[in-house]
Amino acid sequence: MKIIKLFLLLKFLFIYSLFANVNLSMNDKGIKGERFNFTIELIGENVDYFPDFSNIDGNIVHEISTNISTSFTNGKIVKVIKKTYSFEPTKSFLFPSLNFVIDGVEYKTSQKNIIIENPSKTISSIFDLSINSEKNEFYVNENFILKIIFKYKKNIQIVDLSLDKPSFKDFWYKQIGESKSYEEGEYNVVELSFLLTPLNTSIEKIEPLSLNVQVLDESNKSFFSSTKVLKIYSNELNLNIKELPNNITLVGDFSIESIIDKQKVKVGEAVSYKLKIKGNGNIDDIPDIKLPLTDITVYENKPIIKTKILENEYVGEYEKTFLLISDRSFEIPALQLEYFDKNRKEVIKKNTNSFYIEILSSDTKETVLQKEIKIEKQNEDLTKQLVTISILEQRVLFFILGVVSCLLIISLYFYVINSKQKKEYKDSSLTKRVSSSKSKEELIKILAIYLKVDSKLDELILKLEKDEDFKSLKKEILKVLKNLKL
Repeated sequence: MKIIKLFLLLKFLFIYSLFANVNLSMNDKGIKGERFNFTIELIGENVDYFPDFSNIDGNIVHEISTNISTSFTNGKIVKVIKKTYSFEPTKSFLFPSLNFVIDGVEYKTSQKNIIIENPSKTISSIFDLSINSEKNEFYVNENFILKIIFKYKKNIQIVDLSLDKPSFKDFWYKQIGESKSYEEGEYNVVELSFLLTPLNTSIEKIEPLSLNVQVLDESNKSFFSSTKVLKIYSNELNLNIKELPNNITLVGDFSIESIIDKQKVKVGEAVSYKLKIKGNGNIDDIPDIKLPLTDITVYENKPIIKTKILENEYVGEYEKTFLLISDRSFEIPALQLEYFDKNRKEVIKKNTNSFYIEILSSDTKETVLQKEIKIEKQNEDLTKQLVTISILEQRVLFFILGVVSCLLIISLYFYVINSKQKKEYKDSSLTKRVSSSKSKEELIKILAIYLKVDSKLDELILKLEKDEDFKSLKKEILKVLKNLKL
């Protein structure tokens, strides 16, 4: 009797175990740069233990799908759980053994060696993806254009086309313009261009690029059309990247020039100095150039860099403007630009002109002013003589009454005009800001954009910088602003 019971128990366990199982499916090989997928299928009523494999060989594993189905077989509930996972390995690895417990029974999968291969060019009579450049030898920081060309037969119906984002490790790069499409014999061609700049000499090659092509699946005989996705690989491109001479970062062919608006100015008047660099090469790498000037006031803007592709070369222009203010004469030194000429294979040095700026002395200014006062005095004396002669020729009483009447009318007119101007001046936003300024630094910031508007205003701004009486200077500035109607 005991033997029969034992037999029935073993039979029950055997039948029950028929409905419990673990299946692990994956490929033996993968491709570097692509996602590696594997699927786990669990069959049974209850999953008592599920292992943690969130990290495999240093790679983070992501669950991408889960499918659960339930059925009844011989009065038993059979549940099927199918989970798919994905990660991106960079080298061959050992997939670990995994332990599961289903309906009280332990299951263990086997370890498996997975080989990760480097991608190789797709060989096909229907598709072709290739990358190329005009040459394979470059210097660090030397720009070159990489072309990506995809060809496919005209009779192929492509639903979607997408290039996997290239990494271009150890390169600075950007896409040039939009893609170009054209025909070449029995093929349609799509062409993309990228501007690349190698950043170091450790670069040996550009890895194959990949393209995802979604096409109609002609093998499917269903009434409804279906599609399939194909991954197409390009060739790899071997490169030889050479080091530049010490302390050189620019590669190409450049010109440099400097321009000033004047060489003789009054005290407090600004001189405009403009620096321009033009040429082909890595012009984006030109730094924010500073002028080696001390003991004078220098205002500068950020450099403006404009670039474009012209006849397969990266060309551009660098421009920066300075405003220089001083109370004594000074010299703007020559600036030097160094770059490596890839054609002559040597370092080229080019210089700007130097400029001597003469500040006109205060004595010269006073002499001119004295002459102007003398001329005005002579004019006043002449006017008085003419008025005297006119008075003698007219009746004294009539003249006095006429003069008084005219003066009253003119006074009334100027009173109305001045009242209006005072109100406008008082309401001026600039005068409000000047009046409310609390320090010379704040006042200089407010007035900096009005440099070169008026020489008198420039002189007062310069005096502010020399720590003179802030309050009295502010009053004088307000008077000048009133006269200028700013």
